[in-house]
Amino acid sequence: MQLTLDELKAKLLEENLKELFIEAYKQGVKDGQDKYYYPDLLTKKDLIKIFQVKEPTVNKIVAIPGFPKSQFVTARYPRDEVFKWINNNSISAEEINIQSPQSLMG
Repeated sequence: MQLTLDELKAKLLEENLKELFIEAYKQGVKDGQDKYYYPDLLTKKDLIKIFQVKEPTVNKIVAIPGFPKSQFVTARYPRDEVFKWINNNSISAEEINIQSPQSLMG
């Protein structure tokens, strides 16, 4: 059986897409596991791990107006709301259009 060029391209595309979907699925599972690894109410120690910063920086973050805090337990932060806050208050490199160091020097 001989394949035409279009059939061969379609088969290659299908195999590449299949690999891409599998990798995306694995990443999605990992992201979900990372997020739900934490308890429903986070402590400052949890926030230190999530933000990968030291406690003084976490203290500044939790002092930001609008940062989610538990209404019932002092110094606890609702996990799902914290991750939502992070997503809503983070910007990507594309959004700020970072320039290369060479272009900054002149």
